Amino acid sequence: MKTLTQDQIDAVIDWMNNWEQLKDTAISLRFKQDWEKQLNLAIVSHSRIYKPPLGLKPKWIHDQQRQGEIMAAINRYLEAGKTPPKEWAIEFASYCD
Repeated sequence: MKTLTQDQIDAVIDWMNNWEQLKDTAISLRFKQDWEKQLNLAIVSHSRIYKPPLGLKPKWIHDQQRQGEIMAAINRYLEAGKTPPKEWAIEFASYCD
C-alpha cells in the first residue's frame, strides 16, 4: 500500500470539510472522526506514516484482570468444596494495597 504524502492527507481533510452532500451529517462526521483518529495513531516520519508497534498492557489493567482471575479461581475451589491455596489469597491481598 502506498503511503500518503502530507499534501494528500491535507486534500482529504479539506474534502471532508467541504463535503456538501453529507455536510454536518453523522456519516461525514463519523468518517472525519475515524480518519483523524487513524492519523493521530500514526507517527509521521520522513513523509511516511507508520503505526507504532504493539506495546504492553498497562500494569493497572493487568492487575485488575489478575485480581478478577484469582477471585474466580478461589470461588471455583470453594464451590467444589476445596480449600484454595493460601498463595492465592496473599497475591489477591497484594493487589488491594
